[in-house]
Amino acid sequence: MNEILNHMLLADFVSSSKAKYLQDVQSNDGKAEEWTVVMGNEAGDLDTIASSIAFAWLRTKVLEQPTISLLQMGREDLDLRAENLHALHLAGLSQPKDQLLFVTDLAEFKPFPSSRFALVDHNRLASTFTPAEPPSVVAIVDHHADEGLYTDTAEPRIVSPAGSCASHIASLFDIAELPPELATLLLSAILIDTDGLKPGGKAIDVDRKAAAFLAPKSTLASSLPPVNVLEASSTNSSGPNSLFEIEAIKSLSEELSTMKNDVSHLGPRDLLRRDYKEYEFVLPWHADKPTIRAGLSTVPVRLKQWALDGKLETEGEAWMKERGLHILGVLTAYRGATKGKRKREMAWMVRTDSPPSDGFDFDVLAERLWDGLEKDAILEVKKHKKFAAGTLDNVPGQLRVRVYTQNPQATRKITAPALKAIMEGPL
Repeated sequence: MNEILNHMLLADFVSSSKAKYLQDVQSNDGKAEEWTVVMGNEAGDLDTIASSIAFAWLRTKVLEQPTISLLQMGREDLDLRAENLHALHLAGLSQPKDQLLFVTDLAEFKPFPSSRFALVDHNRLASTFTPAEPPSVVAIVDHHADEGLYTDTAEPRIVSPAGSCASHIASLFDIAELPPELATLLLSAILIDTDGLKPGGKAIDVDRKAAAFLAPKSTLASSLPPVNVLEASSTNSSGPNSLFEIEAIKSLSEELSTMKNDVSHLGPRDLLRRDYKEYEFVLPWHADKPTIRAGLSTVPVRLKQWALDGKLETEGEAWMKERGLHILGVLTAYRGATKGKRKREMAWMVRTDSPPSDGFDFDVLAERLWDGLEKDAILEVKKHKKFAAGTLDNVPGQLRVRVYTQNPQATRKITAPALKAIMEGPL
């Protein structure tokens, strides 16, 4: 198998893996249980896609175990992110909707056909993936807050800071040959997550080292300085030899960033689902200890450009019903029109028409949420000056709404753990 993979294009690997996995699933003879399913998170950004594809390649090549990457999105959702399509095309996947495996490809199979999972770009297996056999998480590679799970089964188990999960994935390839197309895909993910390795930004040493390792192995290699110059640049975050200043790197970064930031063609529903993550929380402070479901949508457009005149409430409630949510947080990130400074807003909705247990008091839940957010020292929320209680004078009775401005440096990686602490903390 190794010799075949050494000469196999990434597109061929992805397509053949999907075909073989679906064949084993449909045979219903237990063969699907032999596969490890690699999943990124449900936000479906480039980091999560690149990391899942690369880790599936690695497990197949090095461990010679049947492994498939599964995208936690519907096939049609791939169109919501032009930067993903561009990076996949650069990596040789000309028909990614057909070549990649999506959750919608497995919707008809209940229970979930496989029980071995590898998690990348997140570290908790969603409850929706419930196989016939008890699930086993056999590997984790992530850069989010560590939830402390699967410590006795996951190998490797890498959960540590990085600008991009793809940087951790790249560090594992010192034991395996890396196809140029896959190096390009991983490099693209790192660049888009770190603003092109911008000095003083999100990139840390692990990201710069990974980029310096990947670049000469990528399809950009012919446009880059010698390898020794790239290696030196991995320890130099600024200056003439830094990766940030290399023209080919800058050009790719700008291409991806421009595509990522252009969401002018998307309506409110698409903006809510484009960059979305979902969470479940058990409420220990409630007598029944019910489980509630919350979602966080990151939107790169300020609220007044798409959410006024009730669109926030109408589209938000529709999305909450579609996803079965009790809480939805909409986290906007944009730059001010005058000075170009980064700014953030957060709009929160609590839906009260679907109680998780009999007699559940949603007003208590809402007040706990508002109080926790307003007291959080990192989020630094302030009630929105224009629509603190929503974009309507009369918010529908089944909704509770609050809108804030916040610390512009506090991304969803900060907000998600804060929400967890508010929901699962003591009374």
